[in-house]
This record gives sequence, C-alpha cells and structure tokens, in this order.
Amino acid sequence: MIALRPGRKLPRGRDPLRMLLSSTPWRATGYLAGYLVAGPVLFAVAALAVALGLVFMQLTVTVALTVGSAWVVRCCAQVERGRAVLVDEPIPYAYREPGKPGLVGQFKARCGDPVTFRDIACLVLLFPFLLVLDLLALAVWLGLLAGVTLPLWFWSIDSPKSDGGRGTGPWLGGPGHGAPGVRIDNWPAALITAALCLALLLYAAYLVVAAARLHLTVAHTLLRPPPDPLARAKRILTEPGPLALVSHGPLPGLTLSEGHSS
Repeated sequence: MIALRPGRKLPRGRDPLRMLLSSTPWRATGYLAGYLVAGPVLFAVAALAVALGLVFMQLTVTVALTVGSAWVVRCCAQVERGRAVLVDEPIPYAYREPGKPGLVGQFKARCGDPVTFRDIACLVLLFPFLLVLDLLALAVWLGLLAGVTLPLWFWSIDSPKSDGGRGTGPWLGGPGHGAPGVRIDNWPAALITAALCLALLLYAAYLVVAAARLHLTVAHTLLRPPPDPLARAKRILTEPGPLALVSHGPLPGLTLSEGHSS
C-alpha cells in the first residue's frame, strides 16, 4: 500500500469543521487547480520536445538540438517541482553531470540520465491520470461549494419549466438531462439544498486534500532524486564511531614520564 505524502502545509485534521475552516483544503484546491492550467502546457511542451528529440537523435548534425530537447524537458519538470511549494517544500532534484566537455558529454549526461526518463514519465505518461484525478476532486469540491452559496444566486438563473415555459431557478437534473430532477425556484428549497451541500462539503474537504496528497506523492516518487543505495554506508563512515571515544594521547593529569613509569 502506497503511503500518501501528507505535505508540510496539508496537516491531517480529525474535526471536519476545523478542517473546512483551515487553510488546508484551500491550499489543496490551489495545487490541483494550478495543474489544470500548468499541466496541459507542460504536457504539450514536454511531449513536443520528446518527439523532436527522437527525430533529432537520428541525425549526427542535430546532437545540439537533441540536448536542447532534454533541457526543455528538464525545465518543465522544474516547474512541476516548484508547484509543490503550495502544499509542501519544493521537490529536490539531482541530475547527472557531464563526464566530458562538449556536446558529446552533454548528450550522454542528459539523454542517458535516468532522471530525464522519470521527468518524461511524470510530465507525459502520467498526465492523463493526474488530470482526471484533479478534475474529479475539484468537480466534487467546487460543485458543493456552489451548492452552499445557492441562496445567493438561484434567483438569477433563467431556466425552462417542465411545462415548456421559462422561470427562475436552476435544475438539479430535470429538463435537458434526460432524468427527473428538482427545480430550485424558492428560498426554502435553496436553503435546504445549501444545508445538504454544507454537510457534504465537510467531508469533501478530505477528498480534495487526499487528491492533493496523491498528486504530490506521484510527483515526489518520480521527480525527486532516486535513493542512494550506498547512503547508509556513507553515513556510517562519516558519523563518529566507538573508536572516536578513545584518546590518542596520554590521559589528562599525567605527565609523559608518569604515563610510562612502571
């Protein structure tokens, strides 16, 4: 089971009312809504860069353009990493440094770096999944928000009546949707609908926050540096061990002659 990354600015709230009144669901809303704008742009730019890079890779004279395509993908990934600041700290990154100077070294470092392929997976391959996830969560959340504010604007909606005429108030289902529905055309109906939407909104806050956590988890899994298999060994070598407690000189309070006297 995947543990969702909670995010530094997405604390878990046990009280639904406190959760709704906190900044947590609104930060999650901004994070998800931002992807609806930035996600398609990043997908289009990254997908075009990958396609052009595959074409340029077939020709030796276009090595510089292939390197440029990888650089464009990296820039798009940096935008997605920076967006995480809305709900967490920016996602860290680490790319392979060129082993040799010149275009050949740049080509091997950028096009052969596994991090570049992880960037492509996040920006291009998983774009449909992340877009649908954010759209569904925001549709439920924003739809219930609109229902809560229904008494403020239901009277301004001009909608058809069931008898073919025109009247005031929106339909929930009803004409034009192929299913029976309810028409909100008076204050009592609008207030009852708003109360029901508010009760559901208390728990929809958990839905939008969970969607933001899942999106953040996917971004962290693919865009952050992969774990170093030698990290534990390096930490052991750098940390002080038991031998560091042994003094390399004579004990305090003893002279050199006293320390060697029999």
